[in-house]
Amino acid sequence: MESDTHIDKVPSKKKQRFRPLQFLTRGSGLMILVIIFLGPYIWMVSSAFKPRAEIFSDLDPVSWRTFIPVNPTLLNIQTLLVEFEFWRPILNSLAIATVTVLIALTINSMIAYALSRMKFAGRDILFIIVLSTLLIPFEAIMVPMFLVVQNMGLDDTYFGIFLPWVADAFIIFLLRQHFLELPDDLQDAAIIDGCTPFQIYWKIMLPNIRPALVSAGFIKFIYSWDAYIWPLIVTRDPDKSVVAIAIARFFTDQDILWEYVFAGSFLATIPVVLLFLFLQRYYIEGVATTGIRG
Repeated sequence: MESDTHIDKVPSKKKQRFRPLQFLTRGSGLMILVIIFLGPYIWMVSSAFKPRAEIFSDLDPVSWRTFIPVNPTLLNIQTLLVEFEFWRPILNSLAIATVTVLIALTINSMIAYALSRMKFAGRDILFIIVLSTLLIPFEAIMVPMFLVVQNMGLDDTYFGIFLPWVADAFIIFLLRQHFLELPDDLQDAAIIDGCTPFQIYWKIMLPNIRPALVSAGFIKFIYSWDAYIWPLIVTRDPDKSVVAIAIARFFTDQDILWEYVFAGSFLATIPVVLLFLFLQRYYIEGVATTGIRG
C-alpha cells in the first residue's frame, strides 16, 4: 500500500565552486587599480617628509625609497606652518567650505522640495531650466559674475568667494530625486495632522533624505575646498587666500619649491580624507539610492 504522504525535498543550493583563475584575475585587476589611484598619493605623502634633494634623488630609478622616506623630517611642514603661515589659508578654506555647505543645503533642499512635492503650473519646465544651467561653462559666466560681485561691493571679501556658488543645480537634482522616492503617505498624513508646508518639509521630508543631504554636502565641500580660479579672481588680500591659491604661490618664475608643494598638498588632503572616512557610509548610501523617477 502506497503512502499518501510524501516529503517534498527542498532543492539544495549549489555550492559556488572556487575558481582560482577567476579569483587571481579579479584580484590582480583590483590591485592594479589600487596602485594607479593610491600610488601618486603615497608618493606625495612621502615627498612631504623629504628634503628637496632627496625627493629628486629617490625619483629615478623608481624604488621603495620613492614611496617610503628613509630619513623622514617634519621640517617642511614646520616651515610651511610657521614661516609661510599655511594655517591661515587652511582655516579660510574650512570656514568658507563649511558656510557654503550649510547655506547650500538649506537653499537647494527647499528648491528641490518645491520642485518635487509641491504642485504648481510650470514646475517641470522650471526644473528643466534649472538643470540646463549645468551646461553653461564657467568661462562663459566668469566675467559677468565678477562684475555683479564687484558692483555689490563683495569683491575681495569672504562673501564674494562663496555667495555665487550657493545655488547648485546638481544638488537640486540630487535632492529632488530623493524627495520623489519618498511615499506620498508621509505627506498626506502630515497634512491631515495640520502641518504647514514648511513643517512638512522640515520635520517630515528632510529627515528622511539624510543620506542624500550628506552626499550633497560632501560634494559641495569638495568643490569649495578645491576652488582656485574664482577665489583667485575675486580676492586680492593674501590673508583671504584659500588652500589652492596658497599652494600655487610656491610655483614661481625663478623656482618651484617642491618640498612645500608636497607638504601643502598633504595637509590639504587631511580634512577631506577625515571627512570622507567619517561620512563614507552615508555618502555611499546617498549616491547608491539616488532615484531616477520624474
